[in-house]
Amino acid sequence: MKNSILLALCFCLPAFAYANSSANTLDSLLLKVKAQQSENRSIESQRDTDFSADLSVWQEKLKVAQQRLALAKKDAAEKGAAFESNEQQLVELTEALNINKENLGELFGVVRQVAGDFSGQIQGSVISAQYPERNAFVNQLAQSKTLPSLTELEKLWFVMLQDMTESSKVVPFSTQVLDAQGVAKNEQITRLGGFNLVAGSDSANGSQYLVIDSQSELPQPLSRPVASEVQSTLETWQNKDTRLTPFYFDPAKGELLTVLSRTPTWTERAQQGGIIGYIILSILLFGLVIAAVRFALLTKESAKIKLQLNSETASQDNALGRVMGIYQANKQQTTQLLELKLEEAILCEVPRLERGSSVLKVLAAIAPMMGLLGTVTGMIGTFQSITLFGTGDPKLMAGGISMALITTVLGLIAALPLLLIHSLLHSRANNLINIIEQQSAGLIASQAELHEQTNTATEQKLADRKSA
Repeated sequence: MKNSILLALCFCLPAFAYANSSANTLDSLLLKVKAQQSENRSIESQRDTDFSADLSVWQEKLKVAQQRLALAKKDAAEKGAAFESNEQQLVELTEALNINKENLGELFGVVRQVAGDFSGQIQGSVISAQYPERNAFVNQLAQSKTLPSLTELEKLWFVMLQDMTESSKVVPFSTQVLDAQGVAKNEQITRLGGFNLVAGSDSANGSQYLVIDSQSELPQPLSRPVASEVQSTLETWQNKDTRLTPFYFDPAKGELLTVLSRTPTWTERAQQGGIIGYIILSILLFGLVIAAVRFALLTKESAKIKLQLNSETASQDNALGRVMGIYQANKQQTTQLLELKLEEAILCEVPRLERGSSVLKVLAAIAPMMGLLGTVTGMIGTFQSITLFGTGDPKLMAGGISMALITTVLGLIAALPLLLIHSLLHSRANNLINIIEQQSAGLIASQAELHEQTNTATEQKLADRKSA
């Protein structure tokens, strides 16, 4: 019991001591809190005093700010109304602009199209040789990307009207003309409407047609002279003849004249045919010579036979006369023997009359075959050129193609007249042979009739003798 009391006292003593020390700490803390609260009240009181002093200032600023806000709202309302009005006006102006743009866009497209078409029309025109300055204006207007002005529209109208009026005039004028070496010289030339340009007889190259060079757009002579009949009409017209004279116009503005001047002559065509072409022409010439000789001989023989028909005396200078000579020499022979003699004489005369006909027939058959040979040869040369150089340059194939085409034409040209001449000569020879055969048949018939009459008379005499 005593030990328990002592133990309890031991534990209680420290706790009492700790309680006394804690009470002192709390008191000091309470004093500090009170002091801090007093300080805070004084600071708060000072802040309330300062705020109360500045309240009038802030209220004045608030009043000014409210006034500014009211002015800003009023200004915003006015500007909002103006914005809505402007927006409505903008919509109306946009609609009007779109309508006007459509009209102007259509006008712009039409002007560009017309200017482009007209530019292609006057490009290389003979009228442009006299008025070269209009080309640049029309080309610029055709390529323009802006709306044309009224001045440009009026100028385009004037240029188009000028082209129409000038196309009906024959006008001499002076301009730069390219010579054969490509050197430009000032010369006096004549424009015939919108068709042709011609140089006078006093020019460097004499009277001739001119065409427009595509690069320099200057007149220049044709690369080759035109045909003689075309050139003669030009010279006749330039001689100021008051009579109506024919004249060659080129509605293609020189293109047809260029093609006409480049048309090869017969000599050039024969040269294009090569050696085979010359052979075909030789065949034709040889056949014509034979035909001419045969025609002359048959004509002479026909004239002699016609004379012989009117004569009873046999002449040895013609076929019918020789046949009649055989008849007269064998009158006393029997009819069968006389017929054989006359047939032999006719067979001797027929080859003379038909001589050369078979040669013409063979030549007429050979000519187209030679043309076919030239065609095959030319195509072989063309294919060889294609194999070596390809098809990029047509000039490399021109020689073979020319031979392939020209030789066929030459062969047909040679064959057709030879066939016709052969037919005519053969028909003429047949007519003469028919005349000889008819006369021979007549002679045999006369001889048979004579023999028949003689036999009848002889039989009559024998009958008379028997009856006597």
